Amino acid sequence: MLNLIPENIRPYVLRALAFVKGLSRPVKVFTITTMALAIALGSYVSVRSANPTYAVLYANMDREDAAAVVAKLKEMKVPYKVEGDGTTVEVPEAQARELRLELAGAGLPRGGSVGFESFDKMRLGATEFEQRILYRRALEGELARTIGSLAAVQSARVHLVLPEKSVFVSRNEPASASVVVKLRSGRTLGGSEIGSIVHLVSSSVAGLTPERVALVSTEGAVLHKPRRLDGRDDAGGSDDDRASQARSLEATLEERARGMVEKVVGAGHVDVRVTAELDTARTERVEDRYDPTRSALRSEERSVERMGEDAAGATGVPGAQSNLPNGDGRTVDGGAGTPGAVRESHTRNFELDHVVEKRFIASGTLRRVTVAVVVDGVPVTGAPRGKEEMDKISALVRSAVGADDKRGDLVTVESVPFLAPAPEPTMPAPPAPFVFEPRRHGPYAAGAAVAALALVIVMAVLLRRRSRRMSAEAAVAKVAADHTSTTEKASLGVSAPSEEDLKALEPTPEELRKQVNERVAQDPATAALILRQWLGSGEAAREEAA
Repeated sequence: MLNLIPENIRPYVLRALAFVKGLSRPVKVFTITTMALAIALGSYVSVRSANPTYAVLYANMDREDAAAVVAKLKEMKVPYKVEGDGTTVEVPEAQARELRLELAGAGLPRGGSVGFESFDKMRLGATEFEQRILYRRALEGELARTIGSLAAVQSARVHLVLPEKSVFVSRNEPASASVVVKLRSGRTLGGSEIGSIVHLVSSSVAGLTPERVALVSTEGAVLHKPRRLDGRDDAGGSDDDRASQARSLEATLEERARGMVEKVVGAGHVDVRVTAELDTARTERVEDRYDPTRSALRSEERSVERMGEDAAGATGVPGAQSNLPNGDGRTVDGGAGTPGAVRESHTRNFELDHVVEKRFIASGTLRRVTVAVVVDGVPVTGAPRGKEEMDKISALVRSAVGADDKRGDLVTVESVPFLAPAPEPTMPAPPAPFVFEPRRHGPYAAGAAVAALALVIVMAVLLRRRSRRMSAEAAVAKVAADHTSTTEKASLGVSAPSEEDLKALEPTPEELRKQVNERVAQDPATAALILRQWLGSGEAAREEAA
């Protein structure tokens, strides 16, 4: 094996082999195990890097949308995984964002609704009824997709009622629509968003007005209620509507009063409660007014009736002289021989100024307002505020809520020291769970493994040196103890062995040399420490003698 290694590298290999042979068995096992674990970790990181992590592309899709998305991914030759019983599609994490944009450009997913693309597959020979149903479904699907694109809406469904056209004008009925929206978690629809949805639907359907659109959430809340055909609302509405209207008015008045007083006493030092009583009855009032000082001639009629032979009738100055006949047989005034009668009538009709006023007083009219305001005491002393200051605050509150004495509104303002709020116990935030990402944490893990391996090797070398030093110290201590015991025996008068006994027990020089070589071969570090100790003790003895 060594012959296959180049000569310039062979010395380093021999040194490494000698170093490994010099290690103890536990250190060798530990080193080999650590290297195997490092190799396994590196292999795992490499495999994970070769096989990319998948991320969710779309979840909770309808089966039709899932099939369309999978078909598009196959066409684009993008690897994918189908999870969640066929409703979730996963793709490589690095391509997820770009794929969402490309699929959105292709109109996917469609949200499970059928749009105008259904006309691309319409069969030949479809009846007029089938075409109307297909058109209505397509229009409903397109409206649902558009409404679902709003930020607060997760999904939507639209139901349209499109009446058939009739040649009789009296039988034409208006169109109507019902919209059901599913909102995202924690999101609500404001007034502008509700109005935009209603106007979007009404503008997209011919003959549909905003008053004929109903908007409901999946939680059962009525967001927009259609009106009656006569243009009137139901008298008073439902109990929930009346309560909601009252709460909305109370919240508005509370906010106005609180904002006004907080500018004077500071934020958090005032509390306002408003109770609004609404008149829920719907009133219709008709009033006729006549102005006698203003009149106009509307019509005039005049008739004259004459009776007798002489149509001219009697003329002249009335009296006896006029009635006497003269020589030519006529009366003095030239009237007819037979008297006649004349009847004349003259009629004038005048029209007075007449005003008819018809008023519809809708429900929800404010009947009475009761306001209760509590103001904190003086910040430093906590004592109640003075009467003059409280009167000014009361006047501000009355102006803010629009209190009216004729209506019987009641405004109560009191100054009471507030209690200090108890401190809430703060809980430490739970640590975020660690998620191993090969692409992000792989290099760090490999570096940590190499550092751990180097640290283990260094510790093994240090431990081995320490064990050798401790063995040498133990050997030196044993020699010193043997020397001490011999000295003590001599001091106690123990008879020393004879020279013959010592010679019998003393080994030969060849035996001593052999034993020393065996000990040095078994533990060269201990032998070196003993020699160093001997040399050091000899130098110390010479220094003392000098």
